[in-house]
Amino acid sequence: MANPKFPILGTEIPSMIGRTKIMQRLWRELTKKTPSHLSLVGPRFAGKSVLLKALEQRIRSEESPYCAVILWDLGHQTPRSDEEFMKLLCKRLGDGLKKAGNEYGDHLLGVTEGEYGEICEVIDVLYSDAQKLLMLWDGFDKPLIGGKLTRNLWDNLLDLCRKPSFRLVTSSRKELHQLIRDEKSVTSDFWGVFEGIVRVGPFDEQDVNEIIAGLTTISFQPGANTELMNWSAGFPPLLLEIINQVFESQSSGTIDNNLINQAATAACEKIAAMLSSLWDDCPANTKDVYIHLSERGDLPIVDVGKDEQACLLEKGFAQQSGNKLTSSCRMLQQHVKGASPDAGSMARLFGTWEDYKSNIRSLLERRLAQVSRFDDRLHRYVTQAIEDIPDFPDVCLNNLTSIEERAFDLIWQREFGETKIVPQEIIDYWEQVSPYDKIVQRLKEQGANIVSIDRGLQCGILQLLTGSRRGYVSKAKHTTKDTYVLINALHSYRNRTQHAEGEEMHVGVAVAAIMSCLELLSCLDREL
Repeated sequence: MANPKFPILGTEIPSMIGRTKIMQRLWRELTKKTPSHLSLVGPRFAGKSVLLKALEQRIRSEESPYCAVILWDLGHQTPRSDEEFMKLLCKRLGDGLKKAGNEYGDHLLGVTEGEYGEICEVIDVLYSDAQKLLMLWDGFDKPLIGGKLTRNLWDNLLDLCRKPSFRLVTSSRKELHQLIRDEKSVTSDFWGVFEGIVRVGPFDEQDVNEIIAGLTTISFQPGANTELMNWSAGFPPLLLEIINQVFESQSSGTIDNNLINQAATAACEKIAAMLSSLWDDCPANTKDVYIHLSERGDLPIVDVGKDEQACLLEKGFAQQSGNKLTSSCRMLQQHVKGASPDAGSMARLFGTWEDYKSNIRSLLERRLAQVSRFDDRLHRYVTQAIEDIPDFPDVCLNNLTSIEERAFDLIWQREFGETKIVPQEIIDYWEQVSPYDKIVQRLKEQGANIVSIDRGLQCGILQLLTGSRRGYVSKAKHTTKDTYVLINALHSYRNRTQHAEGEEMHVGVAVAAIMSCLELLSCLDREL
């Protein structure tokens, strides 16, 4: 057998190896009498794209209930509006149906307007013809974190998914509900159509045995097999690169512990950039837990937060053994030990602009960890913003509107209850201070003194309520002037992102906006 040279990174999606159990589950769920919509979830480099490509090939080559299977890479052709999404969806469906020899493909390719209605009509006709269509949406994170798609789109896709002739499989790094950045989109029922979450993480024992069994010119000693897992934790690109390095030095014969150790050391250098990416994907608190875990060997499960556990387990960086969490993945341990700077040196962490960009996310995450999770939705929106620093400064602020809206909702509930009606005595006081104040007049025009959805007006009301305008005394029960200052700053940042006019957001400005979000959370936490 020639050197297999498993592809690790490249422009082409490699062929699937292992993953027998996951593929069996996908096939079973998609070919049963009433197929399910499925969500494939796993960390970066886990092999989600590989699975979808293999599923596409199997659907086409074996007998299945689908007249066409269409793979759509949303990570590289990301729609930036509802209209663009529907146009691209229509084109993808047209191309896929035409390629499968279906006459309705040409019809969809000729559509120039009203794409959603035409798509529904074709899907309904497929049903009358006793045919089904399967779509695979790879990289579904990208359009979601962009924050530009609205609830109207998700509700339309919900209706599409309810049609018996249309089935959908998505892939993303997180569960879909954790990626939504638009306050109104959260309430769409679209997110509930996925009947199963299929986790994609490290190779299991069966996967590893299948891979090793396919290496016909070499055999692994029992200890070598164990060392392979100790170094890689079964995470696909790590394990496969070690095997690549084994073949670099010995293409036949018996592989022992020493050879695995040498190959793993070489592999660490070869894929250092990938290890850095996997490490950078971990939030600051998770990194702290892993470093502590590596030093001690294990920690009681009860001493580790659920989010930190989930992040480490999905990548194989830790394993659960009884009531303890144990350290795994020696490759990452070596990488972190060699790459981590002196944590006590400000110059090493922030001495240059590149250092600042590399380390600022950890600083933001640590500040967030100091604030209690008093509102899950608001906490999630700020977490999402931090995750995109420093690589995507424009994207990270796409959910400022949702943060502002949610913060205002909490403020008005605390001040005025669920009705959001400003008490008449407060209105009377404001009119006494300034009889013709525009904010008061606009509020009264809304009717019944109800706080409207106009965020500019809400900022004005909050300014008066907290006594942040000269000559006014605070009438707020809980909300402070600090909260007004911060939410007003967010309002300005939001206007900046919505009217960018081609001017990119600088990373430093994006960080300043996120810091305002963090301190707003802290103020709301204290006031609560």
